[in-house]
Amino acid sequence: MNNYKQALDILKGEAALQKTIADQGIDSGKATFQGWLLEERTYLKNLQKEPLQETLEMEYLQKLLDWHGAE
Repeated sequence: MNNYKQALDILKGEAALQKTIADQGIDSGKATFQGWLLEERTYLKNLQKEPLQETLEMEYLQKLLDWHGAE
C-alpha cells in the first residue's frame, strides 16, 4: 500500500515538474535527460572516492545533528 501512496505523490508532482522544466527553458525531450544520466554515470565512474571537502562537510553535518539530538 505504501508504494501505491508514493506513486500517487509522484504523479501529483508531475504538473509542477513540467512547469519548472518549461520555466527553466529545459528541453523536455528524452534525449536531454538521457544525456544528463550519461554525464552523471561518467562522473560517478571516474570518481575514485568522495572528495575530501564533501566528506568533511557530511561529517560536520552529522555531528551537528547528533549534538542537536542530544540536547
